[in-house]
Amino acid sequence: MNAIEITRELLRQALQLGPRADSLKPESALMGSFPELNSLTVVALVAGIEEQLGCEIGDNEISGEIFETFGTLAAFVESKL
Repeated sequence: MNAIEITRELLRQALQLGPRADSLKPESALMGSFPELNSLTVVALVAGIEEQLGCEIGDNEISGEIFETFGTLAAFVESKL
């Protein structure tokens, strides 16, 4: 799986998007566009990235910019591959 596929599946699960996840594009906004995306789901996404990739993500690595768009989140996942 590549970063885009991993990110799509993480969002599908954490936000319970179902088939809506398939329409996400790099420029698709996340924060503010999905009411399901809140502090709890951010924690779930970070935990999912750590589990899926076998890495650790420090608190200092997390910022709001990472969750602005599907593309920024996928780029973060890519950096952890």
